[in-house]
Amino acid sequence: MQWWCFAQQEPWTWTWRPLLGVWVGMVLLVLAYRRLVLRSFADPESLEITRWRRVAFGLGVFLLWASLDWPLGPLGAGYLASVHMSQFLAVGVAAPALLLLSVPPKAFDGLLTRPRTLSTLEEVTRPLTAFFIFNIVMTVTHWPGVVDSLMPTQVGSFTLDLAWFAGGLIFWWPVIAPVPHRPAFHPLGKIGYLALNAFLIRPPFAMMIFSEHPIYSIYELAPPPGGDALSDQQFAGAIMKIGTAWIFFVGVVVVFKRWVHSESAAEVSCR
Repeated sequence: MQWWCFAQQEPWTWTWRPLLGVWVGMVLLVLAYRRLVLRSFADPESLEITRWRRVAFGLGVFLLWASLDWPLGPLGAGYLASVHMSQFLAVGVAAPALLLLSVPPKAFDGLLTRPRTLSTLEEVTRPLTAFFIFNIVMTVTHWPGVVDSLMPTQVGSFTLDLAWFAGGLIFWWPVIAPVPHRPAFHPLGKIGYLALNAFLIRPPFAMMIFSEHPIYSIYELAPPPGGDALSDQQFAGAIMKIGTAWIFFVGVVVVFKRWVHSESAAEVSCR
């Protein structure tokens, strides 16, 4: 049985092919969340495990599963660049944010018992560092030579997906999740951080939009029905730019609303 999606260079069929690695990964993610949030503390209710956090976790897991399993997984791996880019938005941008939102802040105090992990986390999640890591990952994993080299194998495709997910977690951490004993990122800084990433023009986007020829061999060999590989590639570029901008814009709105609410609450408490 195939365990991960990859570019098989075969005619597309609608025969259901579940991907074992995706299902196992989702089960492990659920078990890890349960252990982190419910079993590591005597009183789960004290961790503010609210309904919206559980909903965020469910949505995050669903996005990962739907994007990586059949049919979107195989379609994005070797047939449609536009689906591949939609997978990136889900796996590398939206799902990491939802999963971090699902974890109560006090649960991160467990990092205090792991000084080496905490030290590494402090370094990679500094806003400037996280900014560069995310954008480097985003650029490298969409570079034509990298995509064409890794996507034809299950291990290579898995590596790309894992890089997306890890890069997304690092990117969102300064905005959403705390690091014990480190001052929180100021809301104005969070807004600027997200806004800059929303408007930033990255090399893969320009290549996909303005290239006169398909830049990915794996998609050129499997053009979409009723269209051509170049049109699908340009659509993928639009998804990259517009999709990330909208997600980051939602993040800006949420940060701003929380900031206003906290300031209002502080004024009331001072009276």
